[in-house]
Amino acid sequence: MSEDWTEAYRPKGLDEVLGNPKAVRDLKGWAEDWEKGNPSKKAAVLIGTPGTGKTSAALALAADYNWDVVEMNASDQRNADAIRSIALRGALGETFSNTGEYLSSKDGKLKLIVLDEADNISGREDRGGVPAMAELVRSTKQPVILIVNDWYALSRRSSALKNGTLQVKFARIKAPTVRNVLGNIARDRGIKISDNALEILAENSNGDLRSAIRDLQALAAGRTEINEKDTISMGFREVEQTMYSVMDDIFKRMDPAEARFRLRDVDESPDHKLLWIEENLPHAYRDHMDLYRGMKAISRADDFLSRVRRRQYYRFWAYTSDHLSFSVCAAKQKEIRGYIRYQFPMYLMKMSRSKASRALKNEISAKLGDMAHMSIKSAKQDLLPSFMLLFQRQEEFRLNMIIDMELEQEEIAFLLGAKVDSAKVKRAVADAKKLVNEHSSPKNNKIDVEKKAEPKSAPNQARLFSF
Repeated sequence: MSEDWTEAYRPKGLDEVLGNPKAVRDLKGWAEDWEKGNPSKKAAVLIGTPGTGKTSAALALAADYNWDVVEMNASDQRNADAIRSIALRGALGETFSNTGEYLSSKDGKLKLIVLDEADNISGREDRGGVPAMAELVRSTKQPVILIVNDWYALSRRSSALKNGTLQVKFARIKAPTVRNVLGNIARDRGIKISDNALEILAENSNGDLRSAIRDLQALAAGRTEINEKDTISMGFREVEQTMYSVMDDIFKRMDPAEARFRLRDVDESPDHKLLWIEENLPHAYRDHMDLYRGMKAISRADDFLSRVRRRQYYRFWAYTSDHLSFSVCAAKQKEIRGYIRYQFPMYLMKMSRSKASRALKNEISAKLGDMAHMSIKSAKQDLLPSFMLLFQRQEEFRLNMIIDMELEQEEIAFLLGAKVDSAKVKRAVADAKKLVNEHSSPKNNKIDVEKKAEPKSAPNQARLFSF
């Protein structure tokens, strides 16, 4: 039972990748172009939520075409140096097989460069990763696959990644497919599992096949038979799925007490619960008076949240939850029927997508604060707006600041309001390097011996330490 079933049952080839036939066809076509030596796109991006088979598809593709694999995953640093030393070096050079055989790309023997979680690049440890990734896509001589969850967060930072790659989308695995896979694994392991238990595990996975297999393995520990009661301990794998089901109880049903009970079971902060309900209330309540009463309840919940922040009295969270569930549910006059398409909170989406830019803003503000002897907060509020304006309009100021503050390419792109691989950013980096080289050249460092020999005149004012 110590064996990881997700690895043991990982697809051996693309024909075993389930749930995304179009994605598989697109990958096969891209690989065939590489085999022929004329790919229209040198890199492919596999886009989708966790557990939909992106990494498995990449490895299965390499197995089908007998390609070696150079992989960088989430445990590796993905800064500029790491990507250039591992992925880019592998993409530009030839390689050897596991048995020591020399593999020539001219003879069609290729290797696949895989960057897993390529969109999860942020912070100082991964600085410069996006420009290095764009360079990899432009100059590679080997097939490259980037695996991402949020393609928008990555593509908006680099036009080369957006325009120079083939985008392949992986959808969530449907529940019947998940159920069939779990049933086959159970039979292979000699475990008897009821149809209801399979149904619950498949529905709770929310399209994440990997999590469903791990749930099955956890339940099978020490058992030879699994029934519906055994699955009670297995909850939904993602907050979104849980919130979707709870919002049905709040917005559609006429039982405020049940809505209150269900919302309290959600493992999420009160702030996020409020954002979910506030975002979706206008989609659910079409009657103007129902909407008015519902928004009034949300307003009262927000009042109690602000009291928690001011007084640090966390018992008020219970009042917040009651207003968001009981009061909002009781605000409508009749039960609502029909399908409601719930939306992920826009605020959370924007905060997630702006994580990298906010980190850059904080680091630039820290450098400004060091120069001006100010706090990061003061530098961000008082200096940064004017600094960005001067940085964009005054070339001499821009070059001096790049050198003095030791700004990196991503920081320069942020200050210029441009993509990290744009011509404007590259020109600023090149001009700054040229200026540094000119000042450090031997001609500028010559010492005039005659002037050095002359005695210096005494200063007009005594130094501080001479008193």
